[in-house]
Amino acid sequence: MKTRFESRWANRAAKVAIILTAAALFCAIRPDIYASTRDQVFATYQQNLVTPRVLTRYLEQTAKPKVQIGAGPNNEPGWLNTDIEPGPGQAYLDATKPLPFRDGSVYYIFSEHVVEHLFYSDGLNYFKEAHRVLAPGGKIRTVTPNLMRLLALFDPEQAGKMSHYIDRKLAWEDWERTNDPAAIIVNNEMHWFGHQFLYTPKLLRAALEQAGFTDIREYAAGETSDPTFTAVERRPRGDHQDVNAYEAMAFEATR
Repeated sequence: MKTRFESRWANRAAKVAIILTAAALFCAIRPDIYASTRDQVFATYQQNLVTPRVLTRYLEQTAKPKVQIGAGPNNEPGWLNTDIEPGPGQAYLDATKPLPFRDGSVYYIFSEHVVEHLFYSDGLNYFKEAHRVLAPGGKIRTVTPNLMRLLALFDPEQAGKMSHYIDRKLAWEDWERTNDPAAIIVNNEMHWFGHQFLYTPKLLRAALEQAGFTDIREYAAGETSDPTFTAVERRPRGDHQDVNAYEAMAFEATR
């Protein structure tokens, strides 16, 4: 009896070993499928297990929630930091989907260089969702590249003023240096990093108005009338704050 029992388990162990070996060989042969499967499993884990806990804990402990969209590595204390690829302590959030908050339950929403990653229609829906979840008097701040600043690079009368920005931008991004750097910068800024749509100040203001916001104000990057936004905005304190200062605009609006 003992010999038969040991033999049965030995056979099962051998089958498991064969399956694991086959799986390892398959992953070695098709690393693309392995990476895709791994990413899907991780995303499912983040969305269904980690995020509900992060959301519940934050909302239970915070009287006036503040939500950062697309936080990346910027985990700001006191904020609910979210990202479509969340890191430690962050909640999963896809800005193209309905925001996971009750109507009128959030007091601040902040995003820095996020909305340009959305198609225009998705960006407009995001602003409408932000308006829905903000409490009366709640504020949104959106920092994004200013298309008008980029188009100004083609103005020959402004060439001298733009030389510092152009040199710093090309060096920072490690982009090609050609006889028409403005064309390189504008084309790459339109399509690099997963960018989908760049706003002019006129169009961003109109999108916020269409979403229902009032008291819409434009600021330079890093400037604000509400100190709540000061600490969470990262790029004005970074190594390339001069590049960001030229190309970025910030809009704040009130629910």
